[in-house]
Formats: sequence, C-alpha cells, structure tokens
Amino acid sequence: MPTPTLPKLSAAARPIVDQLLARATTAADKAKVNEVLKRAAGADGNKVLSAAEAQAILDTFKAAAGSATTVDPITLGVEKSAATIESMKEFANLDGVSSLFTFQDGSVKEKMIAELNASVARANGRPMELNMLIFEFQSDSLEKALVDIAKKNPNVTIRIIGDAGQATDSGGNALPSILKEKLPNIQVKYKKDFPYVFSSSLGRPVYNHGASQGLNHHKGFVTLIDGKPDLLTTGSFNWSDTADKKNYENLVTMKNMDSSSRRGIEQFNDEFAGFWNSDAALSPNNFASFKSAKWNEMLVANNRPPTQARPRPDDSYAAYTPRVDRSADLNGYRPVDVTRLKELVGTTLAKAIATERKAGGRFTSVEDLQERVPGTTALSAETLAAFHFGSGIVSLNTASLEELDAVGFSKKSAQDIVKFRTQNGDFDSIDQLKGLGVPAQTITKAKASLSTTDVEAFFNSRPFGAPQGGTGYGTSGARTTPVMGANGQIITAAANVTVGATDLFNRAKAGQTIDVAMYGMSVGAPEYNSLVEAARRGVVVRVVLNDDYTAATVAALKALATQGFAVDVRVQKAKTMHEKFGVVGDDVFFGSANFSSSSSTKHSENRVTIKNEPGTAKAFQNRFDEIWNKSK
Repeated sequence: MPTPTLPKLSAAARPIVDQLLARATTAADKAKVNEVLKRAAGADGNKVLSAAEAQAILDTFKAAAGSATTVDPITLGVEKSAATIESMKEFANLDGVSSLFTFQDGSVKEKMIAELNASVARANGRPMELNMLIFEFQSDSLEKALVDIAKKNPNVTIRIIGDAGQATDSGGNALPSILKEKLPNIQVKYKKDFPYVFSSSLGRPVYNHGASQGLNHHKGFVTLIDGKPDLLTTGSFNWSDTADKKNYENLVTMKNMDSSSRRGIEQFNDEFAGFWNSDAALSPNNFASFKSAKWNEMLVANNRPPTQARPRPDDSYAAYTPRVDRSADLNGYRPVDVTRLKELVGTTLAKAIATERKAGGRFTSVEDLQERVPGTTALSAETLAAFHFGSGIVSLNTASLEELDAVGFSKKSAQDIVKFRTQNGDFDSIDQLKGLGVPAQTITKAKASLSTTDVEAFFNSRPFGAPQGGTGYGTSGARTTPVMGANGQIITAAANVTVGATDLFNRAKAGQTIDVAMYGMSVGAPEYNSLVEAARRGVVVRVVLNDDYTAATVAALKALATQGFAVDVRVQKAKTMHEKFGVVGDDVFFGSANFSSSSSTKHSENRVTIKNEPGTAKAFQNRFDEIWNKSK
C-alpha cells in the first residue's frame, strides 16, 4: 500500500512527526497516522502542521498506547485523535467568540483582567484605546487593574462613561477613586441624568430610581490597537465583586477574527464614540455643575433656598475621533487588506504572501508567515506589527460584494446573495446558495472560506430631556435591519434592542424551543408578547426568572400553561439571577437589556445577537439548563 503524502510540516513539527511515525510499524498504520495528521493540520484553518498540532497528536497516541488492551494502540490512537482535533479547533477559536459564566471555571473578573492585559500585550507599545460603557463599577481588583495599566502603559488611553449613579464615591464606586489618581490617560464621563424627587419631610431632593430619565445600563468595553478593532466584551456582568461571587452572570468576549466579530466590535465602538461626543455624557466637573443646577431648581420650585455651590471649571474632554485602522489582515478578503499589504511590503512580496496563502491556507502568526514566506523575515518590527491574522472566513450574512467576489462568486451571484439577505434576513446555511442558482462547483470551491455566523449589536438610547428614545448615539443611530415581523414576514425595522430578541422569537417554528433567562420581565414588554405569540404557534417556551419583582409575569406565564400552551416557568431564589439571554436553536442573544418598557424606551442598553453559531448556542444552552435545574 503506498504511503499517503504527509501534510506540509513546519520545521519544528518535523522531529515530532518522525517520533509519531516511528510508532507505526506497517504501511497501513502509517497511512492511518498520516490521515490523522492531515486533519490535525487543518484545525487552525491552514494545511500546515504546526509543532503544537503535531505534539497534541503524539501525546494522544502515547496515551492510547498506555491504555490499549484489546484494541491495538494505533487504532485506539486514531479513535482518540478525533476528540483531540476537535479540542484543537476550539482552542484556535476561529470565530473569535468565547463565553464566560459565573460559578464556572473560576472568577469571571480575573479572566476579564487577563483579557485586558492580553490586549495591552498585543499592543506592545503601539497606541491602544480602551473604551468602556459601564453601569456599575465597584471592584477594587478591577480598579487596580485599570490604574496599573494606565500607569505602566502611557500608550494606552482609557475612556469610561459611567452611569450618573457612579459619580459619588458612596457604595465603593470606583470612578471617583480612579479620577483622584489624576492619570492623563484615563478620562471619565457620566451619563447626564438627575434621578431625584423632592422630599417634603427632609426638605431636599432624594434619590428615586423611577425618576431617572435613562440609565447608562451598558456593561462592556472595546479595545482598539492602532485603530484596529481588537476586542469586545459585553453581557450581563457588572464590574463588581457581587456580580462575580453571588450572581448568575454572563460575559461574552469577541476578538477580531472574521467579518462578523469585527462588525460587532465596530458597532459597539461606534456607539461609544457617539455617546462620548454627545451632550448625553458629561465630564466630572460639568456633571457636578449640571447636578447642582438641577438640585437648586428643585429646591426653588419647592420654596426652599438654593445652595451656594462653588463654580467648577469646565473640564470638557476633546471629542473622540477613532484612529484610522492601517492594519492589514493577511487572511482577509477586503480590497483594503490587499491595498494595505502592498503599501506595507511592496507588490512582489505581497504577491508571494497571497500565493502561499492560497496554497497552504491562512497564516496563524508572524512565525508561521516567516517560515512559509522567507522573504518576510527581513521586514521591520513596525511592519510586522501592522499584520493581523484573521480567520480567513467571511460570513454570507456580512460579507461585502468585494469579499464575495474574492472568495470566488461571480458578480451576479454576489449581488443575488446581498439581495437575498436584505429581503429575507440571514442565511441559515451555505446550502441555501443552491436556491439562488449558484453553481455547485462554485459553492464547493468557496465553502472552506464561508460561514453563516452573524454578529449584530443593537442599541437603545434616550438623552436627558428627550421625549423618546432612539437606536443609539452612534452614526448608525437611525440604523435599520431586516427582521422577522410578528406576521411571519421579513420587515425593515429600527435596529433597537427589542428586535434583537423578537426577530429570533418570530422565526421559531412549532416544535422548536425558546429558552430565556431574564432578570426582569414585564408582561407589557414587546419581547414578552412575542414569546406569547410563539407559544400560540406551538413553540415550546421555557423561562427562568429572578425571584424579585417578577410575580406578575410568573403568574401570567403559568396562566398560559393552564390554557394548554407549552409554556413552563421557574424562579431562581438561591442566588440573584441577573442573566439576560435567550437561546433559539443555534441562535443566541445577550447583553444589558431586560424585557421591560424602560429597557426598550428609556435606558441606554445593548443587546447582541450571534446567529448560526452552534458553539456559542451550546454554551448558553448549558448555562440555561444549569440555572433551570437549580430553580423552582
């Protein structure tokens, strides 16, 4: 039997492969090992076997030899290698998405600090921006982490918009403490709000949650390195020790790996920039002056003398203009990546890089690039730092016409793809291309470079004094998106947090299951009504709620169950159930927003959807099942 050709090996992988092949004594066994190595080489999206991939397979075969009894070691090693290769794919994390949950695998807070420090390490002295929207920041360790980053890394600029309630140092609020450090690369603003009512008994204004004209209820941050979108983290997790140790919470991290994750990061940063540059966010002195003026207005209106507050100097920050991203994704298909690469390395070397990528698949690192394209070893550190190593995959649901052209579609097919998703919403599978008349040969050729994963961030906002809210402060504040309407037809709707959930609910068909874990849910919320309509269509609906303030909703859901609908509800009493997510098949949504009229019309909120991504959906499904089984 002829021995199959080995995959292309990195220099460091060759001696490891020699050890592995030495364990196979027959041509048939060597052929089995070679097939395993080919599959392992593709775990990170290319055809080149790295040393890490080779070592993982060698370790698997060694373990199999130690445990083999009735089955020969090579056969057992081949069987066990499937799980090893699958774990290698997960480690490669080609979509860039990872999900964290409290009470699982250690502290979410500590992992978030690790992500922050990893971003700083990736920047490696280049300009880095950390832009945060946060409702609650009451953690000494997170405060210390930010201050340490700012002190040790003058290349890092940290901008934070906190809620109005974060402006005082009561309750352990971190932002006033951070400002006392007077670090030039940390800037803080507060959401413009005055949540007070007059107390006749006390003769002064007192805090009242219901008087808020809109909280900054976000919980997330974006990092950018030299203008390049780097990382987004968001979810239900506030920056507090209570969230980390006592609450059911989630935190999703998205790294800039493909067209979908990149879009999510860009949308969130665009929202931050719009919020920061609007008069809805005020610098510390200007916020204090605003609050003092409103305080005196309330005193005077209630026949009380105004306070004599000392005027504070205007401490406005400069407007935030995001840096221009000048990086080049060596695995990307955007025309801008091709142009930037030529500008960085010249036409000849750019062509060599493109040729090797086409032959061997994506580049995983500078080291991988330099081994496969020797001419790149002479490039400067500055040039190498401008390289980005994405997944080499584009989504049918987010790819531009140029990207679709680059992966092999004709101009007509590319236009048909964009038209389809505009009229029908997302592609659920690559096989749907057949219905558009795309040739089978084209689909086969392009399939390795395609996915249907779709990441989209939705926003709500309402500036102080505004009569109604909008879909965010960013340049896409009037953004619309195709979603499934209540009538089962695709409609173009404002991209607010509500449709981020109802789109998934309206798509659910009889027999499918919708699982929702929600801290707050009102029977008047549009998301609740969409859930009810789904149940009436025969969809199985399961809801787990927090114990506080949800009695009316629990009763309403139980009433539906008594009417014969497949609705079940449980309540979490042991811990605070602060999650805000839903799972429908391979689609999930999560973020800061509850199912309430305040979330949909008043507060500054976000909700992110990730569609057609089984790994993320499974992680959230497991989390739901965990809480469901621990609730009553």
